[in-house]
Amino acid sequence: MNPQEGTGADVAAALERFAARGRVLVALDFDGVLAPIVDEPSAARPLPEAVTALERLVATTDVALVSGRDLDDLRACAAPPAAVVLVGGHGTQSSLEGAAGGQSLDEAESDLLDRLGAELDRLTADVAGAHVERKPMSAVLHTRRAARPDAERVTRAVLAGPATWEGVHALRGKEVVELGAVELGKGAGLLRLRERLSADGPPVEAVLFAGDDVTDEDAFTALDPGAGDVTVKVGDGQSAAGFRVQGPVDVAGLLHRLADLRSR
Repeated sequence: MNPQEGTGADVAAALERFAARGRVLVALDFDGVLAPIVDEPSAARPLPEAVTALERLVATTDVALVSGRDLDDLRACAAPPAAVVLVGGHGTQSSLEGAAGGQSLDEAESDLLDRLGAELDRLTADVAGAHVERKPMSAVLHTRRAARPDAERVTRAVLAGPATWEGVHALRGKEVVELGAVELGKGAGLLRLRERLSADGPPVEAVLFAGDDVTDEDAFTALDPGAGDVTVKVGDGQSAAGFRVQGPVDVAGLLHRLADLRSR
């Protein structure tokens, strides 16, 4: 279904079908989905009604947050219920993988990551409002607080420069360009999580994923609506998702409705 054509009745019907299954996984991006977008990423917090919905939902359903944020950063900002699984670093980290959180870099990848960080530092040195974030597997350009001409200029420079280096995996999101020393992707991370949960108990019959950014599109396309998966785009813009809601308030309402259905 084209998400531009979806209605509230369509979403409600999809939730009814999804809730009627056995073991299901609800996976959610954090920024722009549970938490409103803010200029300072460290200040992002989930809406209170979203927190309450997660607390209700984990009683009957597997729940995960799947984010581009580093795992520790995601945990600090989201402060989710203990039963919620965290997947960070665009699928490269998981709270199910022990203290390290997931894969590690070999010597060549570590050297590449150091060079990426240094080059982003150089490109942003004279750009007020832009900053560079270092993650365990990637370096990230943030331009949300920069003047629009400056943001566009430095983004072009990054995409034409270090994003093209051999071995670099680039992701462009809203006001960010993330350069990974390993392959990045929420879709692969989500599928790995589904397999891991299924291996540890009854199989996960279906997945619901909600995201707002272009970096969520590979998660939408990794899932299969024909097999019962549900994909929800949050906000405007073209998307491969099957359904659409407008913002975090609507997501919280959707989660409360799902919690009602699953508790029956």
